[in-house]
Amino acid sequence: MLLAKSGPLQNPEPLYRGEPGDGIMWDPKPSWVSLTTTQQTELDAFAQMPGWRLVSKDSIPTVFPNSFRTKLDSAVMIAAPTSSGGTYLVCNALRADFRTRSVDQEPFAIIYHSTGADPSGMFLHHGNWPDRTQPPPSDFWDHVRESGVGDYFLTNPPSGLTSGALDQLPPGHREAFDSAVSYYRSQRREGSE
Repeated sequence: MLLAKSGPLQNPEPLYRGEPGDGIMWDPKPSWVSLTTTQQTELDAFAQMPGWRLVSKDSIPTVFPNSFRTKLDSAVMIAAPTSSGGTYLVCNALRADFRTRSVDQEPFAIIYHSTGADPSGMFLHHGNWPDRTQPPPSDFWDHVRESGVGDYFLTNPPSGLTSGALDQLPPGHREAFDSAVSYYRSQRREGSE
């Protein structure tokens, strides 16, 4: 069950290719990672509660490498039931992009079947959904300058909420969820299991 309001997510129009920072959107790029037992345990806890919640930088699963975690502020964890009794889980990390002075979404997706979790998950890089890249509030960079990257959005949630039902997802996160799950499912159907 994807969360797109008008049915399954449709393939986006072909995108122009360009260089990072030139304002041209890139095609989304999935990359797969095999999960360690520790990572599976971390993700299991989030998959048990349907809905979404904003989590601190320190609570972001370690499937995000340390070199990347230094750029992360927080993440929105999204769990939704599948039609077959499982759960889709997307960790949509919020990454500070210093070069463009914006905040990008970087989703990681995994599917929990009724028999258990997939042994691997997928990052979706260079997404092209609406609101994937947003200018942060004006005091965001002051916070980063004073305290470093981390937890600004936890104390200043963009929608005024830190958790909620799936229909209350903040802008861009529903589209990130739909895109990540759609790519995940299409890759699995193509035999990458």
